[in-house]
Amino acid sequence: MITLHDLLSNMTYGEFSQLSLGNFLPDEHENEPNPKSYKQLTSHVNLGLTALYSEFVLVLEEIYIQLDEAITTYVLSFDYAVSNTASPIDLADRYIVDTAEIPFNDNVLKVEEIYDDFGNRLFTNDDTEDLSIMTPTYRTLQVPWPNAWNVIAVQYRANHKRVSVTSATDLTSIEIFVPPQLEEALMFYVASRVFASLPGNADSSESNDYFRKYQSKIQEVRHQGLYTQPESGSWRFGDNGWV
Repeated sequence: MITLHDLLSNMTYGEFSQLSLGNFLPDEHENEPNPKSYKQLTSHVNLGLTALYSEFVLVLEEIYIQLDEAITTYVLSFDYAVSNTASPIDLADRYIVDTAEIPFNDNVLKVEEIYDDFGNRLFTNDDTEDLSIMTPTYRTLQVPWPNAWNVIAVQYRANHKRVSVTSATDLTSIEIFVPPQLEEALMFYVASRVFASLPGNADSSESNDYFRKYQSKIQEVRHQGLYTQPESGSWRFGDNGWV
């Protein structure tokens, strides 16, 4: 884990050492990233984090779906969360069972595994099984026989918490949740986007070089087994009174 301040400082004296990031804005010529540039830089950081959280299971989360025999398609959207008091969907039609204390964060990247209310893993995307639950989109479930179960637990690859800053933000207080072995990959990704966005795209070759470095680092982490993803499995049904 690294702070946003450390990430940008590392890049200022590394990948961006030949750039004056103040030049991203008129009449700014500072060695350190100007606070007005942070919003632009953090947009690249957010995209880089999403890329890494898509490549690896960095966070595995779980939500419960209350099934209804009349509903076969379930969208994993905060609109359908019980805790969402601002939802346009009637409470009676919301099927994501969460609480205000532990809300669903609308951060699904990919459904990993699904369990019934006895902790049994269910078939997913298996055309040979009649009861298989299908995922036609990254956050949509098709349940062919919803009356076969009461509640199902959906474990999914979760996206990162979005990084946002203002001119008054203390950058040392913002933590970037990425394993140390992937910090360099994140910097390569951000550098690739920054060089690609320069006026006239004059540094497209450097942008491509950094993206190749990003891809190479990803492969290195994979092949050397430098990151072990969280274990899936039946988690909290017993703790929540489902069984």
